[in-house]
Amino acid sequence: MTYLQDILDQPENIERVGRFFAAELQKLDLSRFEAGSLVFTGMGSSYFASLPAVFAARRAGRRAFALTASELLESGGDHLGDCYVGISQSGKSAETVRAFSQVEAPRLSLTNDGGGPLAEVSDQVLAIGSGRDTAVAVKTHTATICALACLVALLLGEEAPGMDRLPTLMGEVLEDSSPVAREVAETFAGMGAHPDFVGRGVSFATAEEAALLFREVTREPAASLDTLQYLHGPIEVAGNGYGCVIFGSGREVRLAEDLASYGATVLLVTTSQAHERENLRVVHLPQIEDALLPVLEILPVQLLAYYMARERGLQADGFRHHQPDTKLAQA
Repeated sequence: MTYLQDILDQPENIERVGRFFAAELQKLDLSRFEAGSLVFTGMGSSYFASLPAVFAARRAGRRAFALTASELLESGGDHLGDCYVGISQSGKSAETVRAFSQVEAPRLSLTNDGGGPLAEVSDQVLAIGSGRDTAVAVKTHTATICALACLVALLLGEEAPGMDRLPTLMGEVLEDSSPVAREVAETFAGMGAHPDFVGRGVSFATAEEAALLFREVTREPAASLDTLQYLHGPIEVAGNGYGCVIFGSGREVRLAEDLASYGATVLLVTTSQAHERENLRVVHLPQIEDALLPVLEILPVQLLAYYMARERGLQADGFRHHQPDTKLAQA
């Protein structure tokens, strides 16, 4: 199995997760999580995957927050919510386990197989049921977004998002975006760009995951920024030799056009009918519920990272700098 194969396997993986997780949800009594402020927590890719669920809950009038587990470990973190959802694809993230160990409110954990130290310190446990990744989070990241979207819909008493059509849409996005990702990767590599990833709302979750993925796969610096924060100063780096990937269909479209006019090389991932121009390439996405949009948005970046790594003779087959204190063998 390879990183590229993990990317291409995602439509089938999401189809399987959709069936599996729907059955998992029916096994639990989640009444203790249906009211009050809801705190989602995790680290890295797991934390980023929680952001779309938070926005979905807020749109429905539910108080919800996404906090890193490290923030919960600070004084008072165990009193920020009425109930907590902890996410760790491995179930072994040390900070998330420690944070959950300090919380006295109801605790629900999501792990890939329903086990691990995090499950041992939780009141309820849900298994996501994703296939495993070769190294960096690919299949497990998109599967976690989908699982959380379904969980939040259930807690809100809403209809589950359109998971049935998602695998087909993912396959189409992978096929359509591959040539664009390859071209942008060659351009970025040729000019030595360390791209910024910019988005807002649910798309900020994509920007965060994209920057992390880019660092892990290409081993090059990358940063993520909220769209409106980016306009307040960080945009000053734009010019020849600068690369940027932008996610969104509002202010992001004009931002992409402006950056291209400044000489930057820009990739815009959008559901809008934006047009390409000099220095600006566009990946058009189909319309889908906001809670699932980051699943489609991240696909072109997964491919972009693959082609960038290939340009540098790298393979995304593991990590160079292991930090043993980030994962637990047992609670």
